[in-house]
Amino acid sequence: MIEADKLPHNPFWNFSLESYKQPGVAPACLVLQDKHDLDVNLLLFCCWAGLCSRLLSAIELTGMIAGVEAWRDRVIEPLRDVRRWIKQENTQGFRQSEELRQGVKDLELWAEALQQNYMHLQMPLRQSERPSPEIAARNLVVYLELCEVASIGTADCADLAAIVRGGFPELPPLEAVWLFQ
Repeated sequence: MIEADKLPHNPFWNFSLESYKQPGVAPACLVLQDKHDLDVNLLLFCCWAGLCSRLLSAIELTGMIAGVEAWRDRVIEPLRDVRRWIKQENTQGFRQSEELRQGVKDLELWAEALQQNYMHLQMPLRQSERPSPEIAARNLVVYLELCEVASIGTADCADLAAIVRGGFPELPPLEAVWLFQ
């Protein structure tokens, strides 16, 4: 297991850990990741920017996407694939395969933390006195457009709303959904 003090600490990472623990956020992020090949760290960054009252431009998001693409493709996704394979396959005959899966999961988390640290260093935002779920939602829509997500269906709206609510827990669920209508 990776010791917590070895993970980079920055306000974006702390926000992500708290948001991801909120009800519905983790499954929503994973569904959007698997369905549309979206980057969970970028989904969370869009919300973090909203908490910082920062509307992200398409140029800024494009730069951030390009900056993390190789890391995501060559480090995070292969680790995720190995972790998922071990979990899905019958590895009962391999002693300690569950411990190996947990070790890979820890490495994946560390890789995610390093990606978020890179993102924070590229755009060091600070929480605003006027956080805006509307800005977070607009940032998410720009990200989806850049990833050429053709249409945002009802289920996608619900998932995006869950992610926004993770960063803005006081936001009523229906109001969060309306942000994407």
